[in-house]
Amino acid sequence: MNPSLYPRRLVLALGLLAAGSPGLMPHLRAQATQVPAVSEESADQAWADLKDDTYDMRAQFATGVSHLSARLDEQIRMLRAKRAGMTKDLADWDFAMKEVDDARSDLTSRMTELSKANTPETWIAARDNIGDAWKRAEAAVDKMNTTVTS
Repeated sequence: MNPSLYPRRLVLALGLLAAGSPGLMPHLRAQATQVPAVSEESADQAWADLKDDTYDMRAQFATGVSHLSARLDEQIRMLRAKRAGMTKDLADWDFAMKEVDDARSDLTSRMTELSKANTPETWIAARDNIGDAWKRAEAAVDKMNTTVTS
């Protein structure tokens, strides 16, 4: 693995840890007033740090994908929290949120396929499928953050 990727992965891991731990950094959680949009650039970068991992790097890749999955779960949790406070446009919100849920399910399914891949060829195909599922999920979350604002 490229040593320059270690700091990025460490920052991502620490950020996910902080976001996912209820007792950690509560003052930052309280300051959040809206669902933070993940920029296309940062979502793309998160995947870019993993997309070229090889079969020999599969354990490291699985860890990175688990972090992406946790990141997505946190985004979904925040979207659901926002939905709980909504009073209008509920049907539109729920319709758009269905794509987020479907994309999340797709990512989970692809992660399961990865664990079953036992040759370099099948693993690479599974890795690429995870990339497609990740991009779909991030696009769905971005759409929620940019088009459904009530």
